[in-house]
Amino acid sequence: MTRNTAKTISQWFVKNQINTLKWPAQSPDLNPIEHAWDELERRMKRHSPKNKEELWMILKKEWKGIGRDVTSRLVNSMSKRFQEVMKHHGGPTRY
Repeated sequence: MTRNTAKTISQWFVKNQINTLKWPAQSPDLNPIEHAWDELERRMKRHSPKNKEELWMILKKEWKGIGRDVTSRLVNSMSKRFQEVMKHHGGPTRY
């Protein structure tokens, strides 16, 4: 998205009285999927696929193996993540 496009969208939100959340740019702290990708990466380090087909098979198996407990923990941590980001005025956090 260009800076011009972003400005146009921001102006449209203001004009239409749509409140937006201040969100740090490129913030994995506030994106649970980034932490799910990290979990997948940790799981993949246990494997040494020999070809693309095996890699794809292992990826699918490990992705499905990331249970509801992991995803629930990530989603439930969002409140703490928001608090940390606010405490650091939008800067990097320990997450």
